[in-house]
Amino acid sequence: MSNMNEIPIKSSKINVKELIRPYVKNWYWFVISLLLFGLLAYAYLRYSKPVFMAQSTIMIAEEEKVSPEASILEGLSPESFNSKKVDGEIQVLRSRELMQQVVEELGLNVQYFATGRINDSEIYSNPPFKVNYLQPDSIINNSSSAFEIRVLSNTSFEYSTEGKTPKKYLFGENVPNRLGNTILIPREEHIKNYIGAVVKVKVSPLSAIREYYRDKLAVTPMEKSSNIISVSLTDQVQKKAVDIVNKLVEIYNENSIEQKNSVAITTSEFIDERIKLVASDLSEVDLTKEHFKVGNKLTDITSEAGIFLETGAQTEQNLIQVGTELNTVNFMSEYVEDQNRYELLPTNIGLSDPNLSTITSKYNELILERQRLLKTSGENNPIVVQLDQQLSGLKSSMRQSLGNLKSTLGIKARNLRAQEGLINSRISSVPGQERKNRDIQRQQDIKEAIYLYLLQKREESAISMAATSPNATVIEPAYNSYNPVSSGKKIYMGAAFLGLLIPFGFIYIKRLFDTKIHKKADVLDEIPNISVIAQLPHIEKRLEKTIKINDRSVLAESFRVLRTNIDYMINKKTNDKGEVIYITSSIKGEGKSFVSYNLASIYAYSNKKVLLVGADIRKPSLSHFIKNSSKIGLSEYLHGDVDVEDIIKPVLSFSDLDVIQSGKIPPNSAELLMNKRLGELFDYAREHYDIIIVDTAPSMMVTDTVMIGAHADRAIYIVRAGYTDRSLLGFVKELYKDQKLKNMAVIVNDVKSAELGYGTRYGYGYMMEPTKKRRLSFR
Repeated sequence: MSNMNEIPIKSSKINVKELIRPYVKNWYWFVISLLLFGLLAYAYLRYSKPVFMAQSTIMIAEEEKVSPEASILEGLSPESFNSKKVDGEIQVLRSRELMQQVVEELGLNVQYFATGRINDSEIYSNPPFKVNYLQPDSIINNSSSAFEIRVLSNTSFEYSTEGKTPKKYLFGENVPNRLGNTILIPREEHIKNYIGAVVKVKVSPLSAIREYYRDKLAVTPMEKSSNIISVSLTDQVQKKAVDIVNKLVEIYNENSIEQKNSVAITTSEFIDERIKLVASDLSEVDLTKEHFKVGNKLTDITSEAGIFLETGAQTEQNLIQVGTELNTVNFMSEYVEDQNRYELLPTNIGLSDPNLSTITSKYNELILERQRLLKTSGENNPIVVQLDQQLSGLKSSMRQSLGNLKSTLGIKARNLRAQEGLINSRISSVPGQERKNRDIQRQQDIKEAIYLYLLQKREESAISMAATSPNATVIEPAYNSYNPVSSGKKIYMGAAFLGLLIPFGFIYIKRLFDTKIHKKADVLDEIPNISVIAQLPHIEKRLEKTIKINDRSVLAESFRVLRTNIDYMINKKTNDKGEVIYITSSIKGEGKSFVSYNLASIYAYSNKKVLLVGADIRKPSLSHFIKNSSKIGLSEYLHGDVDVEDIIKPVLSFSDLDVIQSGKIPPNSAELLMNKRLGELFDYAREHYDIIIVDTAPSMMVTDTVMIGAHADRAIYIVRAGYTDRSLLGFVKELYKDQKLKNMAVIVNDVKSAELGYGTRYGYGYMMEPTKKRRLSFR
């Protein structure tokens, strides 16, 4: 058997109107929120300091390709050597050491502020005076201090700190403070603009200022795998931001040049030391030759064995070359052995062994990499330890290569000397003076060759240092667009976004965690086929909750709609007996007694003979609406103490409404309701009344209503908006599905006007008398 007025199963399509209706309904919260955040944005822009951005663009120099193989690998690798270099240089630009140098050179740890009514503005470019501390920089750079200067004239000022009385001083006079004596030096071209003004001086630790600007610094590549980098920084002072970015790039380039020249400087120092030693040896040889010639009275060198001299000329030349290289090997060996720690080695000093030159170059590259890592990490860093191991291996290979080269040159020198001895034996007739002269000349030639060679290398090293290029080429120096980063348009857009987001989020979260029903659609969502025959409006506490005769209120009209819907269902009956209508709910407080009394009243006003029965004998509540309550009622009748005529009482002010009160609360309510006298009561009522309204007990809390459900012609189930939980509709659905209550329909009680399909404004307002127009709601 299907229920009356079945409603088709609800479509699964999304109802956009229903989704946005809660937000449109609360439109005033959006307006209030927008106005509030608009005012906050205006106040922020009015009293906050603007922030400006300075940006510079630089290009990092590409690394030279070490070999064709490296070039091939670079093309195959997704991350090129150049990309890794750019990433490394970005870290260098963001390093604490580099920013510390910038802060020190620009003196950013001492700030000057001109006081204002709300905000203080920093004086960066042209402060009226300069603060000089007599304490060492190591103390000032790690301290903090703040004081105020009121400029009285070009020569005097008042000095004050927080909580102390101002004192008058002259510019150039010692001013004692917590950091020691201080001297203020006026700037004549600017001091006159601040006479009478208060200038605040703030001294901060270098480390704090360094970290502050390091956090504001942004260093990013312009594009992926590009060697062009953007360096930007934000600050409230435009020129300061520009100066910091430009100085950062400048110091970065200076450091890169100094690092690249470190090998050349080491080589130059080595060459200078050797030049001094060789020059001294050469002077001694020249002096010996001079003394020899003077002592032997020699004016020219002749040879009695010219042919042998020509033959030995080439041998002598070879011996000179071997001696020069051997001497260089000895110098290099001594230099390597004298190193107690990792230092750069001289390169390009004319050694014939190419393997030795390769090892030296590789050794210097690792030294530079180690020095660079030590700037940001300790010697226990795994990468540094690995580099130390590689350097030890290279130094060992270098010693071995130097030893092998030294042995080779020694053998070659011995062979040349043996050949020279053979030539000398053939010129035994040459006078002893000539042989001595040749020995001296040979030493002179060797020393002179070494001296000229070292001079040449020193010039090459100097040229190399002069031609060193920085790591970065400045494409565009730092500039400022003079437009604040946080523009008013962006602030207002953000305020508008928050102004809309916050009420939206509040309403969304409220709905998300709201488990109550609020309107007819909520019931139909859970029980699509059930009939919802009425929605009763919410009534304010100050308004009347009962219907009077000729009542034109929204409450009365809603009950008239309910009466019409019930009459439509009753008209389908085939007999003329009275209709028994049960009024029930899931739990207490949903308004079943309220609906029972007002429904009985509206029927009585329509000239129907109505009987209102209080069948909730466990906790009766009809007495709240009927003042002439009787002491006997349904309980006494079911117990057999009285007859039906004894418990039926008329309701005052009604001509066609009678009531049966619940009577005393019995200890065995369920058993009492099972008495057959209840059926006889309803048979009697059907014969003498048109409508019998039965206020029953809550169906979910007790079994009374379901147990006596067979006596009803139909059941009206009350759910209360904002009170009944959606989970309780599962019990209603079960009753409806199993037909435990006949012809069951639902009334949604206490619906707020905004949730009604009609309301005070459009639905019934025209029926209300002017004197009765008021804001209506109900509980």
